[in-house]
Amino acid sequence: MIQQKLEVRFEKTEALRFISHHDLMRAFQRAVRRAGLPVRLTEGFNPRPRIVFPVALEVGVASLDEATEIELTQCLTTQEVAQRLSSALPPGLVLKTVKDLPPYRTAQTPVRLIYRLHLPEAGIQARAQDVARLLAATTLPFARPREKSVQNVDLRPALLEASLEASGDLLIAVRPGPRGSARPLEVLSVLLQAPLEKLKHVRVTKLRMDLQLPPERQLPAH
Repeated sequence: MIQQKLEVRFEKTEALRFISHHDLMRAFQRAVRRAGLPVRLTEGFNPRPRIVFPVALEVGVASLDEATEIELTQCLTTQEVAQRLSSALPPGLVLKTVKDLPPYRTAQTPVRLIYRLHLPEAGIQARAQDVARLLAATTLPFARPREKSVQNVDLRPALLEASLEASGDLLIAVRPGPRGSARPLEVLSVLLQAPLEKLKHVRVTKLRMDLQLPPERQLPAH
């Protein structure tokens, strides 16, 4: 039975940008064990700690704002959890905050992801008029390569915002959906009308992830 549910916010630094999502999950599972947290386990023949990531972070992307949800069988203060978990995380994962969540089994839903694409350091210059044209478009078709096929998708419903900073970096905000989201380099590919393969060297950093409880689980306003 869930006694406590926590949201843990953390950074995945540049040093770990190329680890996979599965490696990230394993790192948190090991850290929770080292921290001695009373984590709730899954049922079945191979029980695992109940640690849920609302959305997977792409390989090659660093993040200043990642989140995971942890279910506990005993109640602890968020300060104690933060202290124990912070000392158990491996180098490259930096704890930011720990907060209590309502003890529902349903995980929070990601509603907004904000990314920075570091264009000048990659030798790429984008134009403000092209960003405006991107936002004005009603559809943004993209041929997403798969292992043995190509998936034709429309990136426009997932693209919330796009803007150029004075530095030349591109900021984009996307909305994840049931069928995935618009990936940062895919948006850049459409913006520049350049093949995705030629943009793999562009460094991407996730700046923020906004989450919300599913509508049926939101708490009443006070």
